[in-house]
Amino acid sequence: MALLCPRDGAALNPQAGVLGPDTQVHTCPKCAGLMVDWKQGQAFFQGLGLTVADLQSLVRQSMGRPQKAAPPACTSCGKGAMRPFTFKGVELDLCEACGTSWVDRGELSRITGGRLGADVKATGVAGETGKVVGIYEMLWDCPHCDAKELLGKTHRYCPNCGGPQDPSKRYFPPAGKETAASAQYDGADKSCPACQTPNGAKSHNCRHCGSPLDGAQEVGRVADRSSAAPKAGTPQKPGAGGKKRRWWLYALGGVAALCCVFSAIAVFWTKDVDITVAGHSWQREVDVELMQAVQDDAWCDSKPGDAYNVTSRREQRSTRKIPDGQECHTRDVDRGDGTFERREECKTKYREEPIYDNRCYFTVDRWKKQRTEVAKGQGTSPPPGWPPVRLARTGSSLGCEREGPRRETYTLALKGGDGKSYSCTVPFQKWQNVPDGTAKPIKVGVLTGLAECDTL
Repeated sequence: MALLCPRDGAALNPQAGVLGPDTQVHTCPKCAGLMVDWKQGQAFFQGLGLTVADLQSLVRQSMGRPQKAAPPACTSCGKGAMRPFTFKGVELDLCEACGTSWVDRGELSRITGGRLGADVKATGVAGETGKVVGIYEMLWDCPHCDAKELLGKTHRYCPNCGGPQDPSKRYFPPAGKETAASAQYDGADKSCPACQTPNGAKSHNCRHCGSPLDGAQEVGRVADRSSAAPKAGTPQKPGAGGKKRRWWLYALGGVAALCCVFSAIAVFWTKDVDITVAGHSWQREVDVELMQAVQDDAWCDSKPGDAYNVTSRREQRSTRKIPDGQECHTRDVDRGDGTFERREECKTKYREEPIYDNRCYFTVDRWKKQRTEVAKGQGTSPPPGWPPVRLARTGSSLGCEREGPRRETYTLALKGGDGKSYSCTVPFQKWQNVPDGTAKPIKVGVLTGLAECDTL
């Protein structure tokens, strides 16, 4: 049974070599996170200097802190929860029951300083690859002296006025103004609880005010930036026109909601009406089918065995996708320490090539509806009967006739105490067991004016 992603439920795909030679993990085709079993995970963490006791200690420490949400269930064993723990400023997850590890996209590269993880790709999407092509510094503007484009990693304080950096104001540099940064990664900055100054992941006290950083939260990160062109129909960032478009979306949503409310009212808002059965009517029908020659067509490999006068020709049956180069774009991902990684993501392009096959055109003898015999009447006496069916010729050859499907309808005419007339189509048993003059209550839709016959 396929392993599932604990984040989005997608089926995971095996990928070899991510943690080194002769290793295999499972990657998510949607979020590019990866799952590592206990045996390989234990060896991997030991390579980073973490023993089993260290892992247990980190998990216990994390469990003692307030959690934003309940930990997801482990999809490997289905028995335990994926408990978070923080290592080098990066929050990883470990199953409390089977020891399976979960690493979100980009976290493997961060905890190994870019040494591993660059080749992790969304293997569930054919032809998609991704790799880190550069590490650069984020930028920020000093709000105190209006100095522009200061380096996010190098300039923790403004070199002009000494003002501290505000990590929430970091932004990606414009094209052509990137400044290369070190690939070493210790984790995302921690925000000082006292003065909100960003501090390195390994810091124990704030560099600005000296406050302890125990339990400090990571700084917020800028949303990924992609060089890919937006897909057709993708809404642009709202400006003056965007607000107008959003207004129309809200208006349409409001209309749809009103329609739903109106429909619900129409269905459920009813009133009780006393009715009297004023009459009975019925109708019975019998189809008469004729064996006749019919022109038809089908793919030759599914042609019926009794077909005759067969001709064929080549026609397009389907298409197949043929690889036709690649579409590549870059994605900038904020690492949270004043730098960002630039990933090159490529996806195979495909062109459609037609597939041809033989299409057969033929004649085949089949029963087809020719006419319908109908009988109808009023009242329950004499009882309803089927119409007589006269067949021109019996048998199964061309020109022969046979009886086809039968249908029957039984209707009660109702007179309401409100002066209105109603009708109900009911099963035969109810129809014959409710004589004329019977008084009964029935529910009627206030808005629709229709009787709910199942309440009769």
